[in-house]
Amino acid sequence: MKPKSPQFNMTNMSNPATSIAAFDQRRFFDKALSFGVAQGIISAEKLTTIEADLAKGMVQIANYFGTAYLRPDLELSVIRMTNLISLYLEDHAQGDLQVAAQSLQRNTLLSHSKNGADMLRRLHAMPRDTLLLKDGAASQEEQQSFLNEMSGEERISWPQYQADLARGQALKDKIELGFWLAKKLRLGNEDICDAEQLIASVMLLILAPDGKVKLPSRKEFNLLIKAAKAKKTVYNPDRFELFFSDAPILIKRTAHAEMEHFLAHELPKIRSNSFNLESFFLDGGINEISDYDAAIAKNWQRISQDGDNAVIATLFLLVATEQPIKSTMLKREATAMVKALREKGLNSALVAEFIENHVPVELREELTDFWENDLKEDADTALANKDPEFPDEYMERAFKYLLKNCSTTWKGRS
Repeated sequence: MKPKSPQFNMTNMSNPATSIAAFDQRRFFDKALSFGVAQGIISAEKLTTIEADLAKGMVQIANYFGTAYLRPDLELSVIRMTNLISLYLEDHAQGDLQVAAQSLQRNTLLSHSKNGADMLRRLHAMPRDTLLLKDGAASQEEQQSFLNEMSGEERISWPQYQADLARGQALKDKIELGFWLAKKLRLGNEDICDAEQLIASVMLLILAPDGKVKLPSRKEFNLLIKAAKAKKTVYNPDRFELFFSDAPILIKRTAHAEMEHFLAHELPKIRSNSFNLESFFLDGGINEISDYDAAIAKNWQRISQDGDNAVIATLFLLVATEQPIKSTMLKREATAMVKALREKGLNSALVAEFIENHVPVELREELTDFWENDLKEDADTALANKDPEFPDEYMERAFKYLLKNCSTTWKGRS
């Protein structure tokens, strides 16, 4: 006789630490569990173990994100656990309920939950842009914030996870190719560039029949463009193979894909004279600038998004709180920044160093004044939590300030 399909009801939990909670919406775990019980894949003994694992796991997750002594934290931990299990199960089984049910029968529920969390950690480790900067590993607090966001009630779906992971992997592949090209072309550590720009320049010089194996100057770039426009110019695979003859297989594979993209999308723009000069990285910059470093000027234009005040405020606040430098903040990144500000304050010396290294000479005085006399005091007042009579424990006031004054990815009330 098959065991009855489990019915979990959160409202009937007399003891949250030992009872099994229910789910308002059927997640993949719930579907797989019900299917497995109905089909006899999951035994009555295993179902008892699953119930015990749920009770144990919900306490562990509640303690990780908050405390197991508060009922709301326990209830949310059940949601988190089922979301993590669902994410892993759906990915492992590729949506097949029978495969998922068999996994539940063979393996512990806690291992499924851990695997789901590991999937999110892998996603969090993926790059979000193609700037060639070697960032350190994410902190435990950053990872926890990301898991908190992705496993809560507004969870990440499996299709969205797949799409985000694929996007992150594509960026990672570009970055690895960019670093390889930077080494081959002997770019100095002070040359800050974007992998996509560097890749485009290399694909152009490979396409041009007489392109030298070096990063082109502005004058040389104009000659490469002229050569690429010529009707007689065709892609020569031998030049590609020669350039990448010493490249690892994965680098060469990425380079092949980038060349295909260049030929299909960028070459037509070049031949119709509709290409964007800023899509390429050149030796000496895109303009003839003699009184300050052209590379810094070009990079500042890119990372500040043409001097957007909200983007500049974002950059300065991230720098001043020792956070990864980005032009736009995700909500979790904003949370980490505000926490750092409240713990250590704003470090003006770091901002001064950033301005010295990344801002064109002609703008340094203006932006130093903006930081010292406008942004620093205003942001410290709005983002700190110093007034006991007007607390901002959940950062609502801080988020409101950031939405108004910085470049953020989320909208509306936090």
